[in-house]
Amino acid sequence: MKFATVAAVAAVASVALAASSGVVNLTPKNFKQVVDGSKDVLVKFYAPWCGHCKTMAADYVTLANGYAHADNVVIAEVNADDHRDLGTQYGVEGFPTLRFFPKGGDVKKPEAYSGGRDLDSLSGFVRDKTGVAARIKKPVSHVVEFTYEEFKEVSADETRFVLVEFYAPWCGHCKSLAPIYAQLSEVFQNDEHVVIANYNANDDAKVKAEVNIEGFPTIIAFPAGKDAKKIEYDGSRSLESLVAFVNEHAGTQRTTEGMLDQSAGRLEALDAIARKYIAASKVQRTKLIAAAKAAADKAKDKTQAKFAKYYVKVMEKMNSASDFASKEAERLTNIVKSGAVSASKLDGFTIRQNVLNVFLGKSDEAKKQEEAKAEAEAEAKKDDSERPKDEL
Repeated sequence: MKFATVAAVAAVASVALAASSGVVNLTPKNFKQVVDGSKDVLVKFYAPWCGHCKTMAADYVTLANGYAHADNVVIAEVNADDHRDLGTQYGVEGFPTLRFFPKGGDVKKPEAYSGGRDLDSLSGFVRDKTGVAARIKKPVSHVVEFTYEEFKEVSADETRFVLVEFYAPWCGHCKSLAPIYAQLSEVFQNDEHVVIANYNANDDAKVKAEVNIEGFPTIIAFPAGKDAKKIEYDGSRSLESLVAFVNEHAGTQRTTEGMLDQSAGRLEALDAIARKYIAASKVQRTKLIAAAKAAADKAKDKTQAKFAKYYVKVMEKMNSASDFASKEAERLTNIVKSGAVSASKLDGFTIRQNVLNVFLGKSDEAKKQEEAKAEAEAEAKKDDSERPKDEL
């Protein structure tokens, strides 16, 4: 287990830790079709580079999913950096800007939203305006609350990556971060070597001096490994940026939904053999299977060795049934979609699907997606001037 206080972390979870986005993307082509006075529509005008937009993004998705059951309520957004004319039309001068278009109202004169950007404020506003309550499933928190003794013990553990948010109960920025931080803990709940924790440092002069806390929230990573140095997190407080940070420094491969990404479990040497195997003759395939076995024997650890051997298994199966990879991929996909897979087994299913994709010729597409993801993560790591702290 990660830590004594999180004994329930390994409980069975749903296949997808976060629902897919229910936010309707509006452009000049479909804006008038959606915003036509026949429904209540809340529209967020945003820019991809905007720090405040990134911070509220997760709550806005949760809000949209909470209204998925309501046919007459639409939660939408406009990339007003790409579609500036739409933004100008509705008086957008900064980001994010929210406008509410009531059912039966004048679509040319929407109501300006001036409330908080947190989930409770947004859902309360929509409820009051539409008379429809959101059905919101808030993230289950696996955040560990440290005492001083626990912090010293766990942060010094060389086998774990420990991320600690030092906060104060009165801190507004800490309150805004709380639901996102809870989602972060849910994303990494199956990675035993990753601990997502927080520490109430409000009245703790000792830890403030030791960690050098100058404002709240302060987020610091204590990486695994001997003599590893702590790293203060200085990126955006969006879920995407935080997940990217943990992936980079903890060696994990998670998406924001808590799933393993498309490179998980794959080995470059075996990928190369698999690609040759697809087009090889039967005689050549026998030699390639032998080469794959030799490569699998060189796997560094038990987990890596287990899935290295899966490459060999797929090759052997395809020798007698050429359509094995496609049928097995379809079978695994159907099992995962059924929701009958426990969280502890889901990672194994994902890795097997990743390996099968190499044999199905889908790995190049996956590689492009990974490159695009890496580019987005690099962009997220850029200095964000809109990332304030509350002073001590």
